[in-house]
Amino acid sequence: MTPERRRDLESLQARLGHEFTDLASLDRALTHASRANEDQSGTTRHNEALEFLGDAVLGFLVSDLLHRRDPEGDEGTKSKTRAGLVRTEALARRAEALGLPELLSLGRGEERSGGRNKTSLWADAYEAVVAVLYLDGGIEAARRFVLEDLSGDLAPGGLVSTDFKSALQERLQARGEAPPAYEVVAEIGPSHRRRFRVRCVVGGEPIAEGEGYSKKEAQQAAALQALQAFS
Repeated sequence: MTPERRRDLESLQARLGHEFTDLASLDRALTHASRANEDQSGTTRHNEALEFLGDAVLGFLVSDLLHRRDPEGDEGTKSKTRAGLVRTEALARRAEALGLPELLSLGRGEERSGGRNKTSLWADAYEAVVAVLYLDGGIEAARRFVLEDLSGDLAPGGLVSTDFKSALQERLQARGEAPPAYEVVAEIGPSHRRRFRVRCVVGGEPIAEGEGYSKKEAQQAAALQALQAFS
């Protein structure tokens, strides 16, 4: 491991809030199979097995979180919420916020083919990081990270839903108001990494804005901001 790589990983572990016993485990979580396949020595370990474990750990922790927030809540609603929280787009967005895309170790061929811009690889790396947090620090280390990282995706006041558009429309209908409208106000970034900014309009007045990797995701983000403004 080069000194520069070590510094990058030390910076990441600070963002994760956990000091690893061995930084090599964190390095492995960010190593794609293409990089290991190009290693002539055969000593480089990739993150595919960690993705599998991280997916399971993340699913459990999200399920536990949603149950504790609403023990008697509808199972179907919580299942839908869990699916929204762990979908590839959501994990990729959190991975980007942590700086994982820049830290991915890719093979030369994968790098040339644009692998660093594939959001699916970002999401895979996020799951692998959750796995090594669990392996190095136990379930509580993974739980602390996941709970903190998910906090921005859950509305305050106990709202357990990722269908914020429906929640906002229901709230407006209860107040006798018309459904909200959504307007795309900006498209940001290159075509392979496009982000959309959407404005939520209620009663002809702009209430909130949100961003996402798709128009649908940006609308949901804008609806969440609007719900928070009304709370």
